[in-house]
Amino acid sequence: MVDNEKRENLANARRKLKKFRDQQQQQQNGDDDLTFTTETNGTDVLSLDGTSSEPIINYNNTSRTIPQDVTTFVNEQQAIINGIHVNLTKSPVLELESGRSSQTQSDVDFARQIENKFRRDLEHLQEQLEIHVQTIGILVAEKTDLSAKLSQSIKQLERRQKDMDEVQGRLKASRERVDELEKQTQNSTFNAQKREMAVKESDKEIDRLKTENIRQSQMIEDLKQNLNELDGKFNNRQNIIDQLNNEIIKLKQKLEQSEIRLEQFQSINDPSIANKYELHIEELQRTVALKTNELNK
Repeated sequence: MVDNEKRENLANARRKLKKFRDQQQQQQNGDDDLTFTTETNGTDVLSLDGTSSEPIINYNNTSRTIPQDVTTFVNEQQAIINGIHVNLTKSPVLELESGRSSQTQSDVDFARQIENKFRRDLEHLQEQLEIHVQTIGILVAEKTDLSAKLSQSIKQLERRQKDMDEVQGRLKASRERVDELEKQTQNSTFNAQKREMAVKESDKEIDRLKTENIRQSQMIEDLKQNLNELDGKFNNRQNIIDQLNNEIIKLKQKLEQSEIRLEQFQSINDPSIANKYELHIEELQRTVALKTNELNK
């Protein structure tokens, strides 16, 4: 609401200034044939066509810039108006009235016309000064308001900058943490790959050992079977050996008995019986030798 009112006041002041300039321009175009020059302090010049020389006033330049010191600007404008009042007090009308006896009526009318134009110019200048003062006041108010808003904006910007710095700090810390986690992840991935390779190698070794175990188990089964067969053969062989040993023992007993009998028959001088027992003993000896050889095999 306040900003809209300020903008409307500024727009109204500018419209008034433009209207005044247009009126002044129209008046200048209509009064080009009427010119009067007044010297003030030997240097300042004001013409009757409504225009002023640069040493007196330059409203065009003044209207385009905002003075840094409003009080100084207003005092300068007031001094110009006061100078115009002084010029009016020294106008040719008073001089003509003081010497009316020697002046013609046409000169008096011309002087009054000039004085009226001065007064109109003065009114226009006062109106223009008032418009300038209003415009400057509005601009100064706007400048003050904008300065306050700028100060608030700067404070907000500083707060936001502080918040942004804090966020950037957190972001930097987060990025560092992310980098650290990425490194840990890479290391974990590398270690996992190494463990996976080790597991694969272990699986291969386990498979190889399983195969070897199966082969060894088969060999053990074969060996057990062979051992059982050998045990059977050994038992058979042992039975044969025991049988042969028994036969050898029996043959040896028979041989001993035959030798004893042979000695008995030799003592009684019976050659036929002795020869018979000698043959029997030789046969028994051969049988014992064969059995012994068979046992050794």
